[in-house]
Amino acid sequence: MTVILKGIDRICGFAAGVAAVLLGALFVLGITEIILRSAFAISLPFSAEYSGYFLVLVLFLGSGWTLSTGGHIRVTLLSEHVSPKVSRVLDGVSTMIALVVSTILTGALINYTFGTWTRGTLSYYSSETPLAYPQALLSIGLVVLSLSLFARLIRVISGASTTIDSVPHDGEIS
Repeated sequence: MTVILKGIDRICGFAAGVAAVLLGALFVLGITEIILRSAFAISLPFSAEYSGYFLVLVLFLGSGWTLSTGGHIRVTLLSEHVSPKVSRVLDGVSTMIALVVSTILTGALINYTFGTWTRGTLSYYSSETPLAYPQALLSIGLVVLSLSLFARLIRVISGASTTIDSVPHDGEIS
């Protein structure tokens, strides 16, 4: 089981790396748009569209890694006032519910993406981007989140730590 969990952690880390690159691209695109508008009174026709895609992709692709490293905001009002065993059960139940919801959303988005692909739907912007491409990347982000929730559930059930170290103590990124 450890091999599967480490594999999921690596997938989450890779998706987070892609999200970081997209965040950098979003920054460069935004700065370029500002400079071009300010200095030359011109605009990139795809700037608003691709900024939106990049923003949502950063969120979706980074969510699995954020969950696995304990970065998501958690409301611990109830779990702080019960025993550690009850708290672990609550964590398991809430993770299971989140996994079910995430899996349903993943399936729905994948199905929607296939529909978009078969209809050849294009964005309404001047770039006319085939919408199946950004939707497919969003689907991958939800798959990564679902995998991360699955790994978390396994860790809760087995009594292991539910978070991983993103940077090991020796300073090397795994």
